[in-house]
Amino acid sequence: MSGFAKETFLYFAYGSNLLKKRIRINNPSAEFIGTGRLDDHYLDFMKYSDHWRGTSATIIPNEGHYIWGAIWRLHIKDMPALDKQEGVETNWYFPRDVEITTVDGAKVVCRTYQQSINPPLRQENEEIPAERRPSSTYLECIINGAKECKLPEEYIEKLSKIPHNGNKASPEMIEKLNR
Repeated sequence: MSGFAKETFLYFAYGSNLLKKRIRINNPSAEFIGTGRLDDHYLDFMKYSDHWRGTSATIIPNEGHYIWGAIWRLHIKDMPALDKQEGVETNWYFPRDVEITTVDGAKVVCRTYQQSINPPLRQENEEIPAERRPSSTYLECIINGAKECKLPEEYIEKLSKIPHNGNKASPEMIEKLNR
C-alpha cells in the first residue's frame, strides 16, 4: 500500500471538480475518498472563463470562514493534466498544499488551486457583484457535485443561494459534461 501512496496525491476540489463526471474528463484515475473542510477560507468568484461563460470559483483566505469540498486521490501521472485544466501554465490558478479536516476530524494535506488574483474581500452576506458571477452551468456543476459528494446540507443551501449571470457554458464545455 505504501508504494501505491507514493504514486498518488490527494486533491481538494471545491468548484466544478466536485462533480465526478467533470473531474474524470481530464483525470481518469480520480478516486473519491470523502469530504473535508478547508478552514479560514471562503468561496468567491473572480476571473471570467470563456469556456464557462462566467467566472470560476476560487478560495480566499479569511479567518473564521470555511469551504466544504471533495477529497480525491489521483495518480501522480494525472497531476500535469490537472495543472493544465486549472490553467497553472497561464497563471489562471496556482497550486497550493492545504490542510483539510475530514468528517471524522482527521487532518490531511491536499493539493488545491487558488486564482492568482484575489478579489476585494466581501462581507459574509454581501452579494457577489454582477460582473463576478458564475454561469448557470458552472454553478449547477458545483451544486450537483456537492450533492453527489454528500457535502453538508447547510453548505449546499449556501451554494444554492449564489447568484449566477444567466449564461450557459460554451457548447464545447456542455458537450464534455454530457459525455
